[in-house]
Amino acid sequence: MMMEHKSEDKMIVSRKNKKVDPYTIRILEAARQLFTESGLEAVNMYQIAQKAGIGQGSLYRRYSDKGAICSDLLGNRSESFLTELEFNVLKSPSSASSLELLESCIEKVIDFIDEHADLLHLIKSEFVGKGQLTQFEHPIFQSLNAIVVKLLDQASNAEEIIPIDTQFTATALISALSPDVYLYQQKVYGSSKQQITAGIVTLFITGLRKKS
Repeated sequence: MMMEHKSEDKMIVSRKNKKVDPYTIRILEAARQLFTESGLEAVNMYQIAQKAGIGQGSLYRRYSDKGAICSDLLGNRSESFLTELEFNVLKSPSSASSLELLESCIEKVIDFIDEHADLLHLIKSEFVGKGQLTQFEHPIFQSLNAIVVKLLDQASNAEEIIPIDTQFTATALISALSPDVYLYQQKVYGSSKQQITAGIVTLFITGLRKKS
């Protein structure tokens, strides 16, 4: 799957609390172009340095691996998505039940994964490869976990769902929403986005709903 070429704010704005660095701009723009042309897996750090016109030392002082570069390329969009998601499902006035809001959350997350699956998968793979315990330690997953736990707690307090350990259930749900699971289902079993969404909703919405 190739990255779609987008120029939103040049996709090279440094992440929050980081100084804008001209070398970083060149690295991110070079990586974006190479990923668009060749795909994520075909590109290595040496090619990115060559495309950016900098030495490998300058590249590695800023990014330890492709996953870190992908994190920056996707960073602004991820932060905006999570902020919007939190507002829509937790803060925006709504007559929907907590379980209905959780279903909406699942659908929005799958839409985001569908658009950025390859980048998210590489970020997760590089992160875990550094010796971290799990993907769940990554800030993206931690932010999503907080939203899901909140919705499950609300649904539990309102007696919309069967008795559960909300923290464990949130972790299990986020596991099902992992980009590698999404890509595996698509590439091995030919599942569509709609089929994957329906499967997760059946497990975590229909399966948890308290029977009347």
